[in-house]
Amino acid sequence: MIITEISVDGYEQVLHGVDTKTGLNSYIAIHNTNLGPALGGCRYHSYTTEDNQLNDTLRLAKGMTYKNALAGLDLGGGKATVNALPEKSPELWEAFAGFVNNLYGKYITSGDIGTTTHDLKEIKNYTNFVLGHDSKTDSGVATAFGVFQSIKALNKFLHGTDSLKNKTIAIQGMGKVGKRLINFCHKEGAKIIATDTNAKIFEEYQYNSLNFANISFVEPDEIYEVECDIFSPCSVGGILNSDTIPKLKCAGVAGGANNQLETREHIKYFEDKNIYYVPDYLASCGGVIIVEKERDNTLTDLSYESPIVKNRLDSIYNTVFKVLYQSVKTNQTTLKICDDLAEERFL
Repeated sequence: MIITEISVDGYEQVLHGVDTKTGLNSYIAIHNTNLGPALGGCRYHSYTTEDNQLNDTLRLAKGMTYKNALAGLDLGGGKATVNALPEKSPELWEAFAGFVNNLYGKYITSGDIGTTTHDLKEIKNYTNFVLGHDSKTDSGVATAFGVFQSIKALNKFLHGTDSLKNKTIAIQGMGKVGKRLINFCHKEGAKIIATDTNAKIFEEYQYNSLNFANISFVEPDEIYEVECDIFSPCSVGGILNSDTIPKLKCAGVAGGANNQLETREHIKYFEDKNIYYVPDYLASCGGVIIVEKERDNTLTDLSYESPIVKNRLDSIYNTVFKVLYQSVKTNQTTLKICDDLAEERFL
């Protein structure tokens, strides 16, 4: 494997690893390790250019620093990406694990878009610097529960009650996080409007759903314009921008997708529409909370419902409410409030 180090301002270490035998083309970015080793998942995704892959890795790594700090974890932030040109194979994951080992524990990998619990178990065969492989299910359920707590806190801030009964939640993306979020909100009596780029998911969800009442589906482009109380993006990043934000007909936004804003400056568009925004790296921190607990060898129950995990997940509610309250009180954006809370810990 050929490993090249790339110098990037503001990052502790950025590496590019290429293995011609397996076709591995991977980047690992370590943003900050002041609180501890950098934890961040490995994203298996098709990238059209090297620059796109590198920039995605950098954005995600920095986001993990803030997410881990806000989650109260003694962990820094990092991220890995693998270009999904070669098909997955044990050899590919062995090469990736060797790449991770080259950092000697400074970076700990885990799951992300495109990587499964099965993939993590394969990676575990070749490195000890991996989390998420021992979970009974993928970390998406914990991420979804954290987003659910964020939505309830946002609803409390907006309407004085955290009850979602008869509230309309628009959910973009029905993957590992979105489909769990639908279930959590639906059980609370919410009306759900959902979408996904894969139309087959609608049919599968209808077939498997025991109670299909109060759930409807729209085309992907229509989700931005549906009338709802809260919009929850749980798919890809960069979807909140100068084109989509003006279309929103909601009072608040809280979702599980990473890097939802196309640029940080787009937070200003929410102010113009009087929409309250819960930053993604706060709303989606449930996944890292449950994954981090694997480091404690004394724990046997790593489900999101275990008391020690659920207590930390429940705390997301209080943090979200605090951020929203402080944003209004100080006339600062929720991004600024979240950044300050995180930086108090890792700077």
